Amino acid sequence: MTQTRQAISRTLLLLSAPLMLAGCGAGLGGLGPIPAAPEGPPRVETGDSVKVVIDDIDGTDGNYVISSAGTITLPYIEELQVRGLTIPEVQTKIADAYRAAGIFNKPEVNVQPAELRPFYVLGEVNRPGEFQYRQGMTVQAAISAAGGYTYRAKTDEVEITRTINGRDIVGTASNQTRITPGDRIRVFERWF
Repeated sequence: MTQTRQAISRTLLLLSAPLMLAGCGAGLGGLGPIPAAPEGPPRVETGDSVKVVIDDIDGTDGNYVISSAGTITLPYIEELQVRGLTIPEVQTKIADAYRAAGIFNKPEVNVQPAELRPFYVLGEVNRPGEFQYRQGMTVQAAISAAGGYTYRAKTDEVEITRTINGRDIVGTASNQTRITPGDRIRVFERWF
């Protein structure tokens, strides 16, 4: 009877080993793909900095950091909610606010990104860390900025944590997936 139990135990162990290795090997089990980065210019979020130039108002030109509440405060107008807007939308919102306050009939406002949130790469790359975001970057460009994959890296799929509307979303991505400012990219070790 003991030999039969040992044989059954060995058989179960052999049958379950591939499942255990698959579950912990890649670190990506059960994750779906990350939602696609929106087309067009990136949307500003908390921590981004925008350069604002307003003609004919002294002291308004400068860089403004988007607060944790998602706002910027400009001279002569209240706080403006800008989180989630594109740069052209921020520009329009500022012009509309000065028009609504009766300061200008046709305000001339120029807004440019001063510094967007960096992205982060960690795991099986040669130089993990924080990197400057450039519009249109893909996972492949991000990995390249981090010195490329190590020889142990799982190179066909990575994990990305992305903040969308104030919530962290975790999903998988391929090398051609576009990234957004603030993305956290994790490269796992391959087992075989």
